[in-house]
Amino acid sequence: MEHLCLMILSLLLSVAHSRRDDRTTCKPVTASFCQDVGYTTTAHPSGAVGFNLQQIGQIVGTACSPHIATLMCRVAIPECGSEEDSRMKPCRSLCVKVKADCESALRAKRLSWPTRLQCEALPESNCVQGQEDTPVFQVDTSSCETITVPLCKNLPYNETIMPNMLRHQSQDEARLEIHQFWPLVEVECSPHLKPFLCSLYIPKCVSGKPEPPCRTLCEEARSGCYPLMRQYGFEWPKAFDCPTFTTESCESYGLTSSVCESITIPMCKDLPYNQTIFPNLLGHTSQRQAFTMMSFFNSMVQALCGGDIRVFLCRAYAPQCEGGQALQPCRSFCEKAQKQCGEKMSNFGVSWPNELQCSAFPEENCISQEDKSPKMMNAEDVLALLNAGGYSVQGKSLRLKTARLLLTLMDADNSGNLNAAEYFKLEHYVAVIRREYVESHESRNPPSVKQNQMKKAVAARGFSLDDDTFRVLWEEYCSQDGNDYDNYVSVLTKLQILKDRFQARLLTLPCDCQVASFSLKQFMKSAII
Repeated sequence: MEHLCLMILSLLLSVAHSRRDDRTTCKPVTASFCQDVGYTTTAHPSGAVGFNLQQIGQIVGTACSPHIATLMCRVAIPECGSEEDSRMKPCRSLCVKVKADCESALRAKRLSWPTRLQCEALPESNCVQGQEDTPVFQVDTSSCETITVPLCKNLPYNETIMPNMLRHQSQDEARLEIHQFWPLVEVECSPHLKPFLCSLYIPKCVSGKPEPPCRTLCEEARSGCYPLMRQYGFEWPKAFDCPTFTTESCESYGLTSSVCESITIPMCKDLPYNQTIFPNLLGHTSQRQAFTMMSFFNSMVQALCGGDIRVFLCRAYAPQCEGGQALQPCRSFCEKAQKQCGEKMSNFGVSWPNELQCSAFPEENCISQEDKSPKMMNAEDVLALLNAGGYSVQGKSLRLKTARLLLTLMDADNSGNLNAAEYFKLEHYVAVIRREYVESHESRNPPSVKQNQMKKAVAARGFSLDDDTFRVLWEEYCSQDGNDYDNYVSVLTKLQILKDRFQARLLTLPCDCQVASFSLKQFMKSAII
């Protein structure tokens, strides 16, 4: 049954994609001061070019004219389709009247008239004169109607009102479009998908007005269903842009708005922001899940792309949170990162990840670039990041002495500090050793590595030590019960430092000499004993 639904989903979404028109660019009006101006959708929910919504909201808040909201909203957050239809634009005479009415009030509040709003640029006829004669899609406050769309009949509410935010004028019209998504509902990619779709297409009627969709409901639905849609080559519809919805209606669905949380992902710990929020744009519902997916980059970033790429990765996987809302990276930010890194990855036969398709990122109301460079890290910083990243075993973390060894190993420029790329490499190195330790030795009580096990681990990494050298090394780091996690990491790191130094010495030889393997053994012995 699930396979059949997925096949139907692919076919229906293909048809839906081919039928999409300008309506997919329409988004709900979310500004609180523009909720009762006679329309509910716009192509610019964050404000048209040249308009500051904070300024517009302050002007509307003065109530200096009965038509101030109509004028300001229709120019700053214009009704969807008004670019081609003058009947949706405010009239020149309305603009002149409102400007005259508000001049003294704005002066008293120390507010200025928007420089972008030039009355002479507005039409003189066939336009909007005021809210009372708004020409299109006016809501009749007494027109609540019983829900007839089958998909939305078993909901906590049973009455709706039209038009909806997508400009459907009737339930029959909305039913034709919402029906395209029933296969997704059937395969249960998210329990939140059905109530979200219905809140958008068949909204709850509250006091004669449509209740706006819940942003958290949208994010939860997208988190569960977008990965499945992407498998079949489809994007999350532009009309379902979650950040444009409000959180005020979420309580009706038993949901609360997401809250900011401190960043725990190690590679994102020293950015200009320290709070994130989930789910992210990629559908990950927690930092743990995001960290697992982005760990693919831990070694690759520093090897191929350089540390700068991590700023984009962090903003995509652990977006900045302010006021309970995620600030997403812009599409241009993604495209720049892909251009910088994608070609280098392809040279090594590695593809840019499917989940980082730049077309999924917004073009407005987003972060386009990073202003602040990350700091350098000393041994104390390294230890703090490793502890925050969970690189401990049964609550026991590494010691500062071991962190200094790790820093020495990864400090390519001998600066005494690590940059971001060097730390990523260190983190990957520790993750591999920790996984090996947990899988092979954590079951002991207390967890420890016996002498013969340590000898095998050393040999497995190509460190050729004679018995005397190993015995000295063992006595330096072992405890009564064997080597614990910290000592295990220290031993392997110290040997790797010595091996790297030996190999670096070979590179300085004036000839292409082949040094016998015992030379490394002798070098190790002289350094340890």
